[in-house]
Amino acid sequence: MSKAFFKRKIVVFLFLLLLCNPFAFSAIADDYPVWLHQWREWAASTKDQNLIEWADTLSLPEAVELGSQWETFLGYTAPQLVEKDTRSPSIKPGLVITPENIAQYEKELRQLFPYGFDWEVDRLTGTGVFAGYNYFPLEMVIVPTTHAWNDRGFLEATKKYSSACSLDSYGNLTGWVAGIPFPHPQNAQQIVHNYDRLTVMADNLNSMPMSIGLYGRNGTRERVEKIELHWNNYAGRIKLNPIPAIPGFEDIYEKGSILALYPYDLKGFAAVRTRYKDTAAEDSFISYIPSMRRIRRLAGTNTQDPLVGSDLTWEDWKGYWSKIAAHPADYELLGEAVVLCPSFNPRPIKYSDKYGGVCQRYWWERRPVWIVKITYKDASYIYGSRIWYVDRETFALQQEMLYDRQGRLWKLWDWCWRWNPRNGELNYWNPWMADVVNKHTSVVDHHIILNMPNLSEDIFSLRYLIEKGH
Repeated sequence: MSKAFFKRKIVVFLFLLLLCNPFAFSAIADDYPVWLHQWREWAASTKDQNLIEWADTLSLPEAVELGSQWETFLGYTAPQLVEKDTRSPSIKPGLVITPENIAQYEKELRQLFPYGFDWEVDRLTGTGVFAGYNYFPLEMVIVPTTHAWNDRGFLEATKKYSSACSLDSYGNLTGWVAGIPFPHPQNAQQIVHNYDRLTVMADNLNSMPMSIGLYGRNGTRERVEKIELHWNNYAGRIKLNPIPAIPGFEDIYEKGSILALYPYDLKGFAAVRTRYKDTAAEDSFISYIPSMRRIRRLAGTNTQDPLVGSDLTWEDWKGYWSKIAAHPADYELLGEAVVLCPSFNPRPIKYSDKYGGVCQRYWWERRPVWIVKITYKDASYIYGSRIWYVDRETFALQQEMLYDRQGRLWKLWDWCWRWNPRNGELNYWNPWMADVVNKHTSVVDHHIILNMPNLSEDIFSLRYLIEKGH
């Protein structure tokens, strides 16, 4: 056959490819994956410098390489999973939804919040659970679905160790060394174990400080509390040597500590919590009460107490710091869905005084999620149930609803993740918790350093924290 014949075949092939998927041809032309080309093209069309800079960050060679490796491992990307979702066509990239235009979009918007999560819409309308308590209104900036990924260390550890993981007859995790135990989960309990073992998305986390703003039923800020918070993983380490575990701590999964810095009546309070690998062993939980000048060893049930007077309990830290074996529950996978979730925002949530309250403005996008319900069997446990949105690419908890023992919606955990595409690191931007029964809200402002090398063990010594606090 002649060279001309082959040239004609190539031309025909490219024409058909362009006809079926115009983005594919453009992606070939600029040498970017399809999922990235689409984001870049849209960002350029907006002429918004913040969006263009974010598209450029996604386009860095190390980001493209890591994103492509996660795509190969999982077998999908978020843009692929959401592309067939045709609901709510008006809710599209470029739209900004505010309390002023919500009436136009309310019906379509509620379709993107299944299983009761349309309380986010109630924030815009001032109805439902936010009736008479609309002091945290919302502005939603809709952006395209982003292909997002987790840390390279999690990818490598998951490839190496996940095949050995399983659940025993009691639902306890066995065979886990590091990484995500069930990268292709088959049930709700596996999804819960995945998030539990991601811990803080790093080998250690240091928030110096973490501020918590407390707001009353009339929207007025009551006080601000500041604490120093540390967390260290002793097993399942993925980035910092020694990997995958620290010798000499073979019985420990992780430790967390806090030291209160402000205000005066709280200053000096300190606590250390240690989680053991043994499923039957209760967490060690000790604290120092400066007003009493006493050290208290607390029972596991004390983890249900408020975290330094906020709306969060110790069980709510990072969305879920509950020892799975200690609180028997039924786990139900309500489904897989495409929902509207906070995007992986490169900048903190923007706060402003608007619409009669403290307005939050940040990016939202359609995300593929698993929806999980945890129903607790222990009548003495603080919550009756939880419902989670869990991201199918990063395995991170997106949003959470907590119900009391009577089945009432009680608390709302609203998340916004900060994400570094270069290495996949995830951590928290300004999450907040609303108590819609008692009309009270806690807004958390993190100043986080992840994977701090040579983190001193003193940070998890109560004696050291007491001395530092004074």
